[in-house]
Amino acid sequence: MSTHKKPIKENLFDSAKKFTDAFFDGLKSNTINHALEKAKKNKSMPVPVVQKMKELDKAAKELEQMLKDYE
Repeated sequence: MSTHKKPIKENLFDSAKKFTDAFFDGLKSNTINHALEKAKKNKSMPVPVVQKMKELDKAAKELEQMLKDYE
């Protein structure tokens, strides 16, 4: 009976970790998108800076996907 409890507990913690990781990744992504939109709208940042921020955000997402595919 003890062999069944451990995997269930581990699966529960794995699921909780995946959920919290996804939640905070979503917050981070929304914050980045909001900052980019605000900078474009208010013209508080020069266009080349905003463009570079977009490129970096895209590159980070591509790298994250590549790492997920590698796992």
